[in-house]
Amino acid sequence: MTTPRVRKAAVAGSFYPGDDKTLRGDIDRFLNNVQSTPSRGRPVVIMAPHAGYVYSGQVAAHAYRLLQGTAVRTVVVISPSHMEHFPFASVFDGDTYETPLGSIEVDQELSDSVAGGGLRVRRSAKGHIQTGLPHQEHALEVQLPFLQAVLGDFRIVPIVMGDQDWSVCQDLGEALGPHLTRPDVAVVASSDLSHFYSYEVARRKDAIFCELLEGMDPRRLYDSVAEGECEACGAGPVIASLIAARSLGAVRCAVLSVANSGDITGELDRVVGYAAAVVTAQEGASTPGPPAEQTALDEGVQTWLLRHARGAIESALDMPVEQPPAGEWPILQEPRGVFVTLKSGSRLRGCIGNLEADRPLRQVVDEMARAAAFHDPRFPRVTQSEIQDLRIEISVLTPLRQITDVGDIRVGHHGLVIDDGVNRGLLLPQVAGEYGWDATTFLEHTCQKGALPRDAWKDDRTRIYVFSAQVFSE
Repeated sequence: MTTPRVRKAAVAGSFYPGDDKTLRGDIDRFLNNVQSTPSRGRPVVIMAPHAGYVYSGQVAAHAYRLLQGTAVRTVVVISPSHMEHFPFASVFDGDTYETPLGSIEVDQELSDSVAGGGLRVRRSAKGHIQTGLPHQEHALEVQLPFLQAVLGDFRIVPIVMGDQDWSVCQDLGEALGPHLTRPDVAVVASSDLSHFYSYEVARRKDAIFCELLEGMDPRRLYDSVAEGECEACGAGPVIASLIAARSLGAVRCAVLSVANSGDITGELDRVVGYAAAVVTAQEGASTPGPPAEQTALDEGVQTWLLRHARGAIESALDMPVEQPPAGEWPILQEPRGVFVTLKSGSRLRGCIGNLEADRPLRQVVDEMARAAAFHDPRFPRVTQSEIQDLRIEISVLTPLRQITDVGDIRVGHHGLVIDDGVNRGLLLPQVAGEYGWDATTFLEHTCQKGALPRDAWKDDRTRIYVFSAQVFSE
């Protein structure tokens, strides 16, 4: 069966007016009610709600107003899937989306590049065109008339997330990141906030979400939603967009407007929350890679982190701790990926890490030191009697970079991550040097570490990433 090439308007006349003149008039009114705000950088991501326009249209206008007059000509629109579950992010494999304001062409080249043949991000009609279901997905479609009003001639990359698990968010964010260097590309993350709480409870939950959103910490936001502290049906699109923006070096997110359905209807018992936000990058930003990729740690920072890591372990053991004076180095607040390795003599005693540059360096070192000491499932918990003989090693990582040619691997300099979409193996750069491996042996052992066949790295579906690390120890 051939996949339909056109996605017809499905919720015109219900979520927004089905008549083009009425629709354009409503959007113009919403936009005119927003006072122009000077931009503090190039808008690379906007977040907008996807409820019926009568409820959330005015909130959405605060975000779309910032795209007027920009150089944007291709928009990646990411929405959740309300109608069906599938284990990946679906990049529409058709030609156009339609609304009462006309047809919007799909940017095929960019869509192919974002999908990239990955298992968690792929070309598909899934989530875009539902067959055999009573309703069609609305969360992506309702964003399009606003884009048509503010941009005129543009193309889209429509993406529906059938699964909002962290791994899907991460893969989608990493796939999008390199393309945000282009000034003609922007992302729309489609999401409402809390659902069906009282007015006051909704305001509290939505305030938590907005605070975390402005903090631009994707993992912390993901965890908060997972734990129920806050709520967003499109948390996945928002988190993937933040991951992409951070890879560009974007560091500023501003919440522009927050409201809920009770503000419109006056019914305060069961409301739905809405927010509009923008992530901006400095004008001219064109080189992907956060500061973590560019700044090395000097000897003073290394010494402080090693003392801090030891203090974290000793504190957890209720030992007297002589913590180092608070470090004043700005680099300690930079998000970094970190591994902490514990050794007793030449024997490994624990090793735990976090690949993602999603929390400040000093915080991650603290967390990984405790995890290596007490939560590595391969070893018993570290005891007080072992502390004196324990040696701490810290590896501060650069972001992952996917490669297609294993000849790019520099043994002794690169660490490896090998991922088949289900299992993932990782080995740090120093491991290959310690054992004297060549690149092929390094690849095989990384596969084995992830419970993959030794030759899984040869499979076209397997993704290989390299990273480097600054390694220092006591």
